[in-house]
Amino acid sequence: MKNLLSVLLLIPVMAAVTGCSSISLISSWKDPGASPKQYRKLLVVGIEEKLLLRQVFEEVFAAEVTKKGAIGIASYTITGVKDKPSRSILEEAVKKSGADGVITARMVSMKEGKIVRSGFIMTEHGFTDFYGAPVNFATFVSQPVEVTTSTKATIETNLFDSGTGRLVWSGTSSAVNPEGIINSSRELADSVIKAMTRDGLL
Repeated sequence: MKNLLSVLLLIPVMAAVTGCSSISLISSWKDPGASPKQYRKLLVVGIEEKLLLRQVFEEVFAAEVTKKGAIGIASYTITGVKDKPSRSILEEAVKKSGADGVITARMVSMKEGKIVRSGFIMTEHGFTDFYGAPVNFATFVSQPVEVTTSTKATIETNLFDSGTGRLVWSGTSSAVNPEGIINSSRELADSVIKAMTRDGLL
């Protein structure tokens, strides 16, 4: 499975064909049995193998949480970025941060739309002429070329209650032609935070 932030970094090869990027929440669920509660301090965890990319994602997402009136904390500021944090390390980070909730994000799937067009491959050739001088020339061969026209990723975002460890909210977002980690992370955070606010969690 490809990583969430690796996908968020992608820039479409054919921008003129694919159009602008778009990230939207396509479905969400709230635990009907959870006690009414507004979360005011959230630890943000990006589930990502590439530690530097996780750092950028968490920083941007946490900043968006703070802009909306709660306190967002990037988990890497507590766990560090040298190693992928284990569950026990994250549990310790929750305690140290004093967060009342934990937001996690991970990529569930990615699909690429492709078309095949005619393209030319250049091949260089060379020989030595009668006087011993090198002569170089190129030939062009037409052959099908596969081109990526669109990228669609599905991202899962969860909110856990720190006190009980209970999943209280979950959302699925669709990212179409994501264009850069900062803008994509900001768009994802914005749609998720708005939904959590409507559900009375923020």
